[in-house]
Amino acid sequence: MKEKLSKQAKSVVLALSFIVWVFLGVASVLASDLCGSTIVTDVTLDQDLTCTGNGLTVGADGIKINLNGHTITGPGSAIALVRGISLNQRSSVSIQGGTIRNFESGIFVANSSEITIKEILFTENREGVFLNGSSACTVRENTAWRNQIRGIMVRPSATRNSTDNVIKENLLVENPVGILVFGQPRNTLKENRISWSSQAGILLTGSGASGNLVKENVIGSSAAGIEFAVSGWTGNTFVENRILANTCGVKGPSDGNTFRENLFEGDASDTCS
Repeated sequence: MKEKLSKQAKSVVLALSFIVWVFLGVASVLASDLCGSTIVTDVTLDQDLTCTGNGLTVGADGIKINLNGHTITGPGSAIALVRGISLNQRSSVSIQGGTIRNFESGIFVANSSEITIKEILFTENREGVFLNGSSACTVRENTAWRNQIRGIMVRPSATRNSTDNVIKENLLVENPVGILVFGQPRNTLKENRISWSSQAGILLTGSGASGNLVKENVIGSSAAGIEFAVSGWTGNTFVENRILANTCGVKGPSDGNTFRENLFEGDASDTCS
């Protein structure tokens, strides 16, 4: 009787082991197959993803994507329209906690609102974060390091402006441009640390805009701390920024804006044309 039970127990153990092995194998395949998929519910990555095209597309409102310390790697930053994570006409989505590298855009947010992007390392992309016609988004506590053109970009889409976004507490290092704002009003750039930008720490371009707040940033060791690339930027407020050891502290036509309690130290020139 004992021998019979022992054989039955062994059979059960073997069967369970086989089921676990199959389950884990399938789970592994499914995790890899997330590349190119549309996410409609909360997801937490359990492994790195290496994608030959797009990474993840957000297909529902109100969901959370947790990279969980993992990396999403793309096929190359020069490949057009290939994104690590993309959102279009979405709201109340949170993305956090990992690395996105080697895409045209690390995270592309189009025509969306109330999107939170935090605690992500963006590197080797064309740009780390691209807010395209999106409003009331928060981009905070991220690192953008050695992206090819920009760390963070704020632009209009064909139908909407990007307004009322908060970009704060990010670290942006060795990107040609740390943060670019292309003619967009009423955004806040606050408490970011930007350094070693070969063009500008903060680049203001497009057709100009007003109502932006640039506050308590530290911008250093760059070709320009803040660059007004075009005229038309008026009615913006720059307060309590530390602009340190740049070739030029504030570059371009900055008249018509409010500058208050900013510290310029060690710049070759505090202002230049």
